[in-house]
Amino acid sequence: MSRYRFLILYIALMMVQVVLNVFFDLSGVVTLSLLPVLVLLLPVSFGRVALMLIAFATGFVVDFFSTGLLGLSSVALVPVALLRRETASLVFGRELFIRGDEISYKRFGVMKTALAALLSNLVFFAVFVPFDNAGIDGFWRCLLRVVLSALASTVAAVFAVRLKER
Repeated sequence: MSRYRFLILYIALMMVQVVLNVFFDLSGVVTLSLLPVLVLLLPVSFGRVALMLIAFATGFVVDFFSTGLLGLSSVALVPVALLRRETASLVFGRELFIRGDEISYKRFGVMKTALAALLSNLVFFAVFVPFDNAGIDGFWRCLLRVVLSALASTVAAVFAVRLKER
């Protein structure tokens, strides 16, 4: 995929995330987020620090245009960027980084893509939910929100990854 096409897709999915945050609040239990898959889809040639800076900026921009709670998405997205290499190596194998390949829906299939998205979403929501909750709800409700949000966002992430292939 060309860099310009990927940049346009990245910005478009950021705008979709802003629209999801503003207009489609499903409930107090499920939150949809495409942000972890955006970090997962960044080129593997990017270093860890560059990934974390891009993740922070992405979260900040989405927060600025949607929720107004600046830093909430950023604080949850930076650990996803930090663990992206480990997540991708665990799911796709180390040859992804040795060869410098892209994460591809066609090459790795739906199951591996969904597993990588699920792991990234679990990391994201494990940080996002406690900060968003601010100690109001109990542990079990927070855990339920993490799991349901990660599952719902994984389904959305698989469709976002398929967009990259077209």
